[in-house]
Amino acid sequence: MNSKAALKKLRELVDAATYAAIVAQLAGTTVYFPSNTNTEFSDLEERNLQIRDDFYSGDYEVADLAKKYDLSISRVYKIIQAR
Repeated sequence: MNSKAALKKLRELVDAATYAAIVAQLAGTTVYFPSNTNTEFSDLEERNLQIRDDFYSGDYEVADLAKKYDLSISRVYKIIQAR
């Protein structure tokens, strides 16, 4: 979804005052809302450690980990490299 469509959707989801406050507070910034609804890992460090453990076990390819943890392939690479 592009930014224009996302703002339109936000306007539909919240009242006018809330929308105006959000726009005023976040104007000029990029906000990313993850599509991952997996709440298994409440701590990102714990999740990242598990990703690295899975990768170095040799049982998973990066693409498999991306699918397993609902992340992009590039994000998985960054997590693995951030030892």
